[in-house]
Amino acid sequence: MNKKSPAYVLGFMAAICLVFGTGIAIVNYATQGLLAKNAVMHHNQVLCRAFDLPVEGNTAEAYQQAVDQHLAADNLDGRVIYRQTTPDLERVGFIFSGLGFWDRIEGVMVLSSDLETVHNLQFLDQKETPGLGARIEEAWFTDQFKGLRVDWADPGRARVIVGASPDPAARNRVDAITGATQTSMALGRFLSEELDRFRDAYLAATPPPPASSPDESDQPPPHPP
Repeated sequence: MNKKSPAYVLGFMAAICLVFGTGIAIVNYATQGLLAKNAVMHHNQVLCRAFDLPVEGNTAEAYQQAVDQHLAADNLDGRVIYRQTTPDLERVGFIFSGLGFWDRIEGVMVLSSDLETVHNLQFLDQKETPGLGARIEEAWFTDQFKGLRVDWADPGRARVIVGASPDPAARNRVDAITGATQTSMALGRFLSEELDRFRDAYLAATPPPPASSPDESDQPPPHPP
């Protein structure tokens, strides 16, 4: 057979594609369960970091146990939120996502129960440029959000600011990443949008506190018989 003939070349390429394609498909099928378990573990790890949950060990079971013991998950208008059930710790968190510079960025933001202060922010997934935009996952950057005040005052203003601001001392601002201006701006923009959507859904689904009953001293005296 002429190894330089088009038929031989095409047949050889088809055989190679078939062999390697079949191998990849088998490996993918065989590891689907493991990949799913790793994805759940990663999700729980990020939740534990975001809420500062105590975890006894470094296994998938330990992280799952911590989440089950300290968090309650709800679905509000298609948005997953988590309420911390740890005694004396009233916090609420939500999954956010938005378009960064290259691809979608997904993470968890945890707020105080009155939604005024950011407790923590952690990322679930991002595909920004390594060494630049991908540095949003580094502790020095995420730690800036701890204690950040959310600006709910003006509907036209950013809830949180990542980068430059007319007021450098603004309590809702964090420093941007040097060399990753586009990622920083995109993050600040969609975080503000996600905060607005979250608050609207949260307040709509959260019943107002019951009206307190008046004290007995406020009651009119009974009529004499």
